Order: sequence, then structure tokens, then C-alpha cells
Amino acid sequence: MQDQDTVAGPEGAVAMGKLSVLIPARNEADNLGATIRGLVAALEDGEIAHEILVVNDNSTDGTEKELARLEKTFPALRHFNNPPPNGFGLAVQAGLKRFTGDAVVIVMADGSDDPQDVIAYWRKLSEG
Repeated sequence: MQDQDTVAGPEGAVAMGKLSVLIPARNEADNLGATIRGLVAALEDGEIAHEILVVNDNSTDGTEKELARLEKTFPALRHFNNPPPNGFGLAVQAGLKRFTGDAVVIVMADGSDDPQDVIAYWRKLSEG
């Protein structure tokens, strides 16, 4: 896997090491497996260093249990539980405070975002 892409900045090339994929999730236990598998496959195929950060937004359907299971399979995946008050915007804000990559992209837990769009985003950033 490639560790870095280079982005040309105002003072020359800037190393881009890791992309963070932020997923706010509320009651998405049935969707997270397919969404994360698709993202990981695309990111690995694109040789993009990454983390996937899921914000469990006070789910009541087993989302947290599913995330714990998925974390055993996908080492780049981590999650945390967003305490109340909950809501999409608050979950996104909480995730933006915790991502560790050089850039972040937000995708929906239900798989409605195409993983290839995430790759295109990273590639565009890499162009400078």
C-alpha cells in the first residue's frame, strides 16, 4: 500500500499521508458492513493510506455491536459513540474533531455514496 501522495501547495509539494473517511451513523447496523467493505476495497485498490472513522450517533439497533465486529476485520476502522444531544450535524462535528488524516471526506453509512467518488476526491487533492 502506498503511504503518501504529494500535493503541490503554495510553497511547493506537500506530502499527503492519509485520508480519513468520516461516516456519521444512526441505526445503520444493516448497512455498515457493505459500506465499509466497499470503501476499504476501493481505498486499497487505489493504494490510499486511510482510516475510516464512524460516529455512532446514539443508535438503538445494534450499530455499535456491528462496528465492534467490523473493527476486528478492518484495522483502519475505528468508531466512537456520540453522546446526546444527537443529530447528523452534531455527529459530523464530533467526527471532524477526531479524524487523524491529512484530509477528510464525509460519506453516508447507507452506501449511497460511491467509493469511487472518494478515490476521485483524493486524486484531485493529490493534483494540487
